Amino acid sequence: MRMFWIIYVGPRKARVAETLLAHGAPGYTEFPHAHGAGAHGRIEGTRAWPGEESVFTSVIPIDRSKSVADGLVALQAELDSGERLHFAVLPVEQFC
Repeated sequence: MRMFWIIYVGPRKARVAETLLAHGAPGYTEFPHAHGAGAHGRIEGTRAWPGEESVFTSVIPIDRSKSVADGLVALQAELDSGERLHFAVLPVEQFC
C-alpha cells in the first residue's frame, strides 16, 4: 500500500478529491484550513500571509498507486495561475 500526502492551494480543492476517486483511491481524508511555509512563502490565513492550504491523504493499494499519481500529475498540468498542488507517495506497512 502507498500513502499519498497531497497539499493543494487554490479555490478548486474538490478537483483533488475527484481526481483521487476517479483514478482508483478507495477514499481520502481532507484537512482543510492548513497553514505552512515553503518554497512559495508563508500561508497562514492572516493579512500578512494570506491564504490557506488543504491537505489530503489517502492510503491506496499498490496496483492503483501509479494511476492515482498519473492523475495528480495531469491535474498539476491543468492548474490555473495561483493554484499549486504538491504530493508525496510513502510506503505503508500496515493500515487497519
